[in-house]
Amino acid sequence: MRLEELPKIYGPETLSLMDSALEQAWRELKSRGDVVDAKLARSRLTTTIVALASVGETDSAKLKRFALQASSRTSRI
Repeated sequence: MRLEELPKIYGPETLSLMDSALEQAWRELKSRGDVVDAKLARSRLTTTIVALASVGETDSAKLKRFALQASSRTSRI
């Protein structure tokens, strides 16, 4: 799912910081060379970021960090 496809419950500022966190996390994950299934990996990052934003987290750096941590706890994606 692309972030712009989310229901309109997030304002433009929140969507922008979520998108920034996703892109930064994606670049970092790809640079590690561990990505086997790009679609699944990106989906997992997105899911984590959306879940955190839905409970009020709005710090882009934290969103990125937690998404990467969640990805590292799963098997190679």
